[in-house]
Amino acid sequence: MRRIALFLFPLLLLACSKKDQAGTSLVVNYTPSFKKGCFVIKVSDAEGSGGERESKSISELTREGKEAGQLRVGIFRKEGWPSRVKVVVAAHENDCNGTAVNTRDLVVDLGEEGVRQDSSYTVTLVTPDEDGDGYVAKASANPDSQPGGTDCQDVGTNAVARFPGNREECDLIDNNCDEVVDENLTKNWYLDDDQDGFPRESSPVVQCPKPAGNYIEYAAGKPFDCNDDSTSPTAARTNPDASELCDGIDNNCVDGIDEGFSPRNVSCNSECGGMTRCSADGLAVECSRRPGRYYYQDRDSDGDGAADATAVLKCEDEQPEAGYVLDNHGDCDDLDPARSSVRAEICDAIDNNCSNGVSDELACGGTLKRVTDYHLSSANQRWNTVSVHPSGYPVWIAGEDGKLAIRRAATSKFESFSFGDPNNPDPPDDSPAVHPNHCDEVDWKVSWVAANGWVYLGGGAGTIGVHKGNTEPCAVGGTGEAGNLTGIVGFETSGIVPTIYLTDTNGKLFRWVFAGAGVSELDDYSGNLYGLHGLQEEYLLAVGGATSGSNTNQRFRSYTVTPGEGASAAQHNPTPNNVTGYAKSVWMGSATNACAVGENTAVWRWMGGTNWNKVPGPNGVTAHFTSVVMHDDPQAAQNSRSGHAYMVDGVPNGNPPPNPLPQGKLRRLTPYDSWGAGPDLPADSSTVPLYDLSVSTTGQTAQIWVVGDSGRVFHYPEQ
Repeated sequence: MRRIALFLFPLLLLACSKKDQAGTSLVVNYTPSFKKGCFVIKVSDAEGSGGERESKSISELTREGKEAGQLRVGIFRKEGWPSRVKVVVAAHENDCNGTAVNTRDLVVDLGEEGVRQDSSYTVTLVTPDEDGDGYVAKASANPDSQPGGTDCQDVGTNAVARFPGNREECDLIDNNCDEVVDENLTKNWYLDDDQDGFPRESSPVVQCPKPAGNYIEYAAGKPFDCNDDSTSPTAARTNPDASELCDGIDNNCVDGIDEGFSPRNVSCNSECGGMTRCSADGLAVECSRRPGRYYYQDRDSDGDGAADATAVLKCEDEQPEAGYVLDNHGDCDDLDPARSSVRAEICDAIDNNCSNGVSDELACGGTLKRVTDYHLSSANQRWNTVSVHPSGYPVWIAGEDGKLAIRRAATSKFESFSFGDPNNPDPPDDSPAVHPNHCDEVDWKVSWVAANGWVYLGGGAGTIGVHKGNTEPCAVGGTGEAGNLTGIVGFETSGIVPTIYLTDTNGKLFRWVFAGAGVSELDDYSGNLYGLHGLQEEYLLAVGGATSGSNTNQRFRSYTVTPGEGASAAQHNPTPNNVTGYAKSVWMGSATNACAVGENTAVWRWMGGTNWNKVPGPNGVTAHFTSVVMHDDPQAAQNSRSGHAYMVDGVPNGNPPPNPLPQGKLRRLTPYDSWGAGPDLPADSSTVPLYDLSVSTTGQTAQIWVVGDSGRVFHYPEQ
């Protein structure tokens, strides 16, 4: 008997070499996009009398030459088969083990043995796989494809990424078609509208990819932003990680607003109406008004207002009036720039810091005291004049009856060149013995020391003298006039013989060039001249007095000098009124500032021009001033010494006991025409008339010399 077989030829027409074998052909039409699946064709008895006869699987659906969307199958009758069989065609997605997505069955007639059937059969299966992922669209997507495949999306933008078994991606798509999007990949996304890294507390967007907008992934349990509104002007300063500022908002989202800062709107700097507020940077609480500033009048411009000055309050940018200082008001004399509570003590025998007198002065090398050297011990000595070398030493003193002495250094004793001093070869204090080369028995009135240490002297009856301080004889001469020489000033240029100017009690002005042109008279004034001074040879000031009727009034003159030639005089005017007696001394502190003193407490200030202004004397004091020195010391600390006038008083001729005026005082006139405290002479030894003084500076230390009657010589600083 012949065998009947089932031949399956996908995409090929049935071909058989045996013409008498029974069989037929089957054409399977399917959706052309179905390219990765499998067809399973099963043959069984049509009448149900037998089981499955044959089963074949066809998966090569894209073979070259095959018509897309069509499969041709030849079915040949095998031995033992009935002529009629049931053919079931099933389309499986992905592979032959995949889900059957569409099935068609039909009964075909294979014919009798030896008879070839020319008939063919056709079935059509709906198997759409438009995205080419091997999976057919579900029936719900295409009702004609019942029962349909398992692809949850076969067309559209995301179709290729969606099919059963696919790996789930973070893309908001159900990639594996299990009806769950991004399973096990979802995240909690919170809105961070102000983009400070801290989201607002709200329901999160739960998905895997970042949502559109200012969303951030945020871990559970972390604090949320208490102001996430990007339109809020304070949002940028508010988040749980921010430092709390003083700005009226809750910056750190903890414990409320401005915790940790002191209260605001509280009165502060009440003198200026302030209230507490937050600082501009928010880092502190500040007062809306700066502290009030209290200014005190400072009349002497030393930076310290008077201790009893009335405070003047200034707030914010209000400016004080001129002459007021901030805070300082401990000045014990607000018209004395040498003294104030803000000054440091300097060596000048003045209580500079308004505290503890002069006891807290620096180590100045001594105090203001009487010099008791052996050659100054005689009560019969009257010292009229003292002159000091620019360096501080030597110091020359001279007086009545030919008295003349020199101190060569601070540690030296005075040496005597005096006429008539006893010749004690061994003085008890180790002072040198008297030098024999004196300057005669002359009443020396004035003196001046040159750079070489020589002293130039002027005395009674027009006598002049020069002593070199060595063993050479004193050179004594005269002016040729009878008047007592009472004023002296000298000028010298390096290498040139000094030029000395003198005045006398007969109103004459002389020029004296030692060992040169000698003495020449430059002016003959009808009054009497006593004091003379100048800073340069071309301009000199002289003072004295003139008698008019029964009164003698004080007089003031200036001389414009042509060196080596003549001099022209100008009479000056006292204001507001004159004083009886004589002006006894004058000193120029600067080219436009001079002071003159005289009898009957007369003190005069000259500020240039031809007017002399009277300055009130010390309160309650009547004195006859005998000498004045103005101290100008630009190198002194804070320049506090400059512009002061120092003067001494004595008893002039014509005012002898039994009713003498006060005497023996060293007084100081400040630049503000007030009377300063100190320096003070020792009270127990300054009870005699004083006639001359010198005030200078060596380094930072003042050098003060005062000479007078009864052998009195005072010095600062003296050991």
